[in-house]
Amino acid sequence: MSDAEEQQRGERESETEDERRERWRLAREADDRRRRRNRVAAWCGVGVLVLGGAGWIAEPYVQDRMITSDACDGALPDGSMDTLRAGAGDPEAHLTESDAETDTDLGRYTCEVANDEGGRVLEVRVYSRRDDVDRKLVRDFQNNGAHPASALPGGLPGFEARFGGVALVPECPGLGKDAAGLPRRLFVDVLGGHGAEPHQLARAGAAVANKAAEKLGCDRDPLTVPARDIEKSEPEGVPSARAAGTTCAALARGPFRGAGWTVDLRIPDGPAPLTSCKVRPSGEDEDGEPHPPVARLYGLYGPEVKRVMSAEAGHSGVRTDKTRMRPWLDDVTAWATARCDGRPAGFKLRVSREDEGSDMSDEQVLSREQLDREAMRAMLVSFAEKESAARGCTGLRLPSAD
Repeated sequence: MSDAEEQQRGERESETEDERRERWRLAREADDRRRRRNRVAAWCGVGVLVLGGAGWIAEPYVQDRMITSDACDGALPDGSMDTLRAGAGDPEAHLTESDAETDTDLGRYTCEVANDEGGRVLEVRVYSRRDDVDRKLVRDFQNNGAHPASALPGGLPGFEARFGGVALVPECPGLGKDAAGLPRRLFVDVLGGHGAEPHQLARAGAAVANKAAEKLGCDRDPLTVPARDIEKSEPEGVPSARAAGTTCAALARGPFRGAGWTVDLRIPDGPAPLTSCKVRPSGEDEDGEPHPPVARLYGLYGPEVKRVMSAEAGHSGVRTDKTRMRPWLDDVTAWATARCDGRPAGFKLRVSREDEGSDMSDEQVLSREQLDREAMRAMLVSFAEKESAARGCTGLRLPSAD
């Protein structure tokens, strides 16, 4: 036996059982990827044989169709790939590769699609371990008080990620409870091409989240996948009167009565990390864009709310105890707290004021005459009580009326 063979044999014998299992898993995954690519290539070859000479022209389109049907274990809804390809920069660029992998040991699912220009068309990474989920949430709910500006449309449990793409956080009851006794969750990280907008990713994200939940053993009802219309344009606001009857009904009262106001309601159908509702003057600004919101209501659910509230309290000069969230109210911000599904929850009202920026017009702010502290508190109380009732929250604590 040669020295090289002897060395390789010694290395194999010194491997631990975990190392051998990991080496076998990686080899299996590589083999799976080869089979998927060969399947696409085989179907493309069939297309060429059937179409004859015309097949040489049609082959890339056959490959597009086959990759589309195979992508993410066949999870993508009809038409979504067309939207995703456009978001990758060139809608005419052909698809070249699709890869989907499930690792139940690590509690992960991944799906990727690329085009022939080397661009990302879709990338979805799903995590189920609590440490992974918490680590991903820290990215968007930060120690400096920053948090996502918008929940997802269509009642989906997630948000528009602060650094691009969207994230869904559905519950995963089939995996039981974590070390703290809380229901397990998935974190579904969805990215498209550099030109993809959040509303273009929500539909595909929901569909792939359902596939991942199935693969990882979540044993839950699937999320409702929105209709294709959601991919065509950013969901438009509705008259403020439409907020009545929702948990954000406060945005239909007080200074927001009448036809001059538009609301954006992002209220999830079940447990979720974020609810967001915003109100803005109707119409457009001088650049043809919707006016910025003048008031925002947020419901934040999960351990991450503690660091957001603690940071905001520091920015506002509010004394607070990091071990226990405390509600407060000032001229710009109001917070209430509760517990929902065993997790901390925070309810927030944020108002744009004229002294926050000298370049802000009257249409971008609310004066204290339009909305004083008493009215702010009433808005927050309405929102916090309705959200708490809808989500079975307990221990609601409201800021004082002083």
